[in-house]
Amino acid sequence: MRRVDRRLEAPDAGAALDGLTVVQLSDFHAGFTPSLNPCATRKAVDLALAARPDLVVVTGDFAGGRARLDELRQQLLRLRPPLGVFGVLGNHDHGDSKAPFVRPTDPEFIASCGVRLLTNEAVTVDAGGAAVQVAGVDDSDGGHDDLPAVLARLDRRPGVLRLLLTHHASVVKGSAPGDFHMTFAGDTHGGQICLPLPGRRILLSDLRAEFAEGAYDVGGRPLYVTRGVGTSMLPFRAFCRPEVVVFHVEAGR
Repeated sequence: MRRVDRRLEAPDAGAALDGLTVVQLSDFHAGFTPSLNPCATRKAVDLALAARPDLVVVTGDFAGGRARLDELRQQLLRLRPPLGVFGVLGNHDHGDSKAPFVRPTDPEFIASCGVRLLTNEAVTVDAGGAAVQVAGVDDSDGGHDDLPAVLARLDRRPGVLRLLLTHHASVVKGSAPGDFHMTFAGDTHGGQICLPLPGRRILLSDLRAEFAEGAYDVGGRPLYVTRGVGTSMLPFRAFCRPEVVVFHVEAGR
């Protein structure tokens, strides 16, 4: 497990938000057996807590089965950032997967983990007198997404920090530059199993992934695709360590 520290540039956001810490987690895949996902989740939460986040965002695939869900709940309940924990559903949460044993995740279970689930909606939270709007788009691969509904609810007042959560990174292309200061995505696992060739890495999870992992500038729309925490299908990774991403907001500059 690795910690990745990133800058989140938001010069037009309120100066009170400067130094805000946002942690991104993703792809726990609780319920997969056999797997090391419970251990990976515990390590990820440890790293998240060490970063002392003001806000935690989870970009989908909480679970895919019924086994060991109590362990996931136990770990997520350890997260108590002052601005809350927000999340969106992924395709596995809807029961959509190549694996035949995957089952949908009950939204009430996610709520019981202390996570505010965003289903094509946006929520504004107060951060010391400044506003942070967290928007979430439901799984786009299964047609559950409604980005226009989210965009219609955006708070475009000066000084508001706007963040978008999605499981699939391609959703970012439906937004316009300036809509969000950052779009957070998961899904790819960074390849999960990668082949390190000279000058590049081949990601076996999706050989043609447009947004495979890491930071992108999509025509003026900042995007980060995390490798996530757990594994699916196969219970291991190769040349692709799981990660917790810590964003440090630079605002009012």
